[in-house]
Amino acid sequence: MPEIKRGSFSLNLGLFQVQAEVSEDDRQCAWELYTEICTRRALVGRSGDATCSDLSGEVLAESLESVYAFFKEARGIMRRFPVGRLSKDQSRHLGVLINDLMVSVLRPFLEKWQADFRHWWQTEADQSLPPFERQVRYPRYAEFLEDWCNVRLLMRDLLGVLRTAYELVDVECVSAGSEDVGD
Repeated sequence: MPEIKRGSFSLNLGLFQVQAEVSEDDRQCAWELYTEICTRRALVGRSGDATCSDLSGEVLAESLESVYAFFKEARGIMRRFPVGRLSKDQSRHLGVLINDLMVSVLRPFLEKWQADFRHWWQTEADQSLPPFERQVRYPRYAEFLEDWCNVRLLMRDLLGVLRTAYELVDVECVSAGSEDVGD
């Protein structure tokens, strides 16, 4: 089964085998997931940034909140599209991909960074500094950004897979740019 790997994160895409027909429920579920991903800069980065390494203009504490909010939205998508409603000819349900995304990518990222960064941000960082200047002083900033860039690159790859497999409209969320930092 194919996998997308970015750094220490990987996502199994075995679900996306060529299928004769995709049901409308399948497409709607995929569209909801696609929409939640591509409208969050925290997940796809800035337009025109091929490496996803430009986090300028983002307050990282707020962007972490957006990643966590996406986690909750993805769980909601899984509930709204139960297995019985999606096409029976799929070898794997789209909900399995969403679960794999949360378990293999987002949860490890959030567990590694959210509490550590927030603790530093709230208790150790120089509160007198402007947010952009303050966050670059995080002692693990380079490692944090490397992981975040890898998550964003993986999410961009996933968008392409969803677009192709479910014949979704390309809203050019990365190339034209969604300018929302948060939700």
